[in-house]
Amino acid sequence: MPMLGMEVVVFGLQSPGTVRVFFRSLLMILIDFYSRYPRWLFRTSQTPAFQGRHACRNTIRAEGQHVAERLMLRQAIDVASFPKDRILVLFFEWQAHVRRHAVPMGYDAWLDQRYLQGPAAAVTLKQKRVVFELMHGAVFEVRGKDGRRRLFRVQLENDFPYVSFRDPANAVNYPWVAFPGVFTQAELMTLRRVY
Repeated sequence: MPMLGMEVVVFGLQSPGTVRVFFRSLLMILIDFYSRYPRWLFRTSQTPAFQGRHACRNTIRAEGQHVAERLMLRQAIDVASFPKDRILVLFFEWQAHVRRHAVPMGYDAWLDQRYLQGPAAAVTLKQKRVVFELMHGAVFEVRGKDGRRRLFRVQLENDFPYVSFRDPANAVNYPWVAFPGVFTQAELMTLRRVY
C-alpha cells in the first residue's frame, strides 16, 4: 500500500506489536493538533461567547486548563466562595428604596426593572471544575438530564449573579433567585448564551 510523501524505516524491532505501537504513535503525531480540541479553546479575540457558542470551559484536563486560563480575561470567582449574606444585598437595597418611597413596586417587579436598566457587565465564575461566563441582561440556556432546555435571564450585582427562569411557550418569567446551588456541574457544561 503506497504511503504518500512518507517513508518509514524500521530498525531492529522485536515483534509485530512493537511495529503497531510505532505506527499508532506516528499516526497521532500526524493528526492535526487543533482538530482534537474545541475551536473556542484557541480563539484569540477577547469577545464573550455569542449565540450558538458554549459559554463554559471545562478545566478538568491539565493541558486544557493552561489554555483556558490564558484566555480568561479575569480570574474566575468560585461560586462556593460567596458569603451567604450576598443573597440579601438586593433585597436590602429594595427595602431602602421602599422606605424612602422611591419605589412604588414589589420586589420582583423592581428586580425586573433593574434587569432591563442595569449596567452591562460580565463575570467569569467557577463551580467545581467548570469555568463559565455570565453577562448581565443576557438570556442563557442549559439542558437537564432529560435533555429539555431551561432558559433563564441573568442579572449581576457586583459579580454576584441572580437568575430568573423563563417559559417562552407561556410567556412567563419566574421570580429571581440567587445563582449558587441552582445548577449542577453537568448542566453548566451545556451552558449556552441564547441572546
